[in-house]
Amino acid sequence: MSKKRDIPKYEQTHPPDLATAAALEAEGLKPAPDQLPAALFLHKTPGRESLSALYERTLCILRNDEKKAD
Repeated sequence: MSKKRDIPKYEQTHPPDLATAAALEAEGLKPAPDQLPAALFLHKTPGRESLSALYERTLCILRNDEKKAD
């Protein structure tokens, strides 16, 4: 059985050294294979809420797009 980790949760804004997977992808990065989220990010808009994992940019690795032309 795994232990539950207590990690910070930010709402509407988060520290600049943390990023969502989508933001990392836009920067050509991705979380390392063993990298766990550093925090959670709750973003609220009228009628919608989304919860995303936040990763430390300094621990991320370069993305290698594996899209091949046939």
